[in-house]
Amino acid sequence: MDIGSNTVHALVVDEENGLLTDVAHHVEMPELGAVVQRTGRLGQRARRRALQALERVIAKAREAGFEHLVAGATQAVRQAADGHELLDEASTQLGVPVRLISAEREAELSFRGVASRHAGRRDWLMADLGGGSTEVVAADGERMLSWVSLPVGSGAAAARYLSDPPRPEERRALRQAALPVLRRAPESDAERLVVTGGTASNLPPVLSANSPPAVLTTQALLSAEERLDAAPAAELANRLGLEEARVRALRGGVEILLLLLDYYGLHSLHVSHEGLRHGMILAWLQKGEEWWQ
Repeated sequence: MDIGSNTVHALVVDEENGLLTDVAHHVEMPELGAVVQRTGRLGQRARRRALQALERVIAKAREAGFEHLVAGATQAVRQAADGHELLDEASTQLGVPVRLISAEREAELSFRGVASRHAGRRDWLMADLGGGSTEVVAADGERMLSWVSLPVGSGAAAARYLSDPPRPEERRALRQAALPVLRRAPESDAERLVVTGGTASNLPPVLSANSPPAVLTTQALLSAEERLDAAPAAELANRLGLEEARVRALRGGVEILLLLLDYYGLHSLHVSHEGLRHGMILAWLQKGEEWWQ
């Protein structure tokens, strides 16, 4: 389970000989990152939303009969002045310690999860596009060469720059703000970019509900952007079968993905449904309760 900037996730897997098979995956969207961006704190109301989201997803996860719970929190809780209060409250509620994952460890765990299925034989890139930050790793096979955590994410970008539906000048402002940040990504001549996170997982069904693409081209991202901007989020959410909050976050995320492709001179990216949570479980299997360090 992880508490992110947009979402709270509960992933249940079976493990055999170090290989993970997804059993169930439940998501709620308390949108903590936007609150922290505005105020520097979560506040009692946002903490309550997060705890309620935790309770709902853990109740669903219990139906799968999991044997061990690994729990962590990332960017929004790292940034919030009162993040420690949510960690204490969530730990009490779940009955296990909810660990605050550092930016570096988040990059390592996300990379480990993605690499378990998508590691290239040559140099390649991984990006974990979250609600409040984007971790980018340059890699050689299953070895990290360099990494950076960039303070730009889908939900925070959408909340700050985009109205509902977005206007062209708002997207230009988002690009102008995000571009200098993304220029701090690791230099690489890799020809393959693999992206994980909520935006990567949820954009393919926007393009095709019956046959979601595993590879997203620049043109596909532009088409998705056009669809996401065509109507208010509530209307699109009903049409696409997504949460309204997810539609808003996707609007920010698709812009960041376009900028990443442009930065690396690439024309497509590969979607990974593996990522941070898979990496957390793999690390726990290896290190036990020290998985987060």
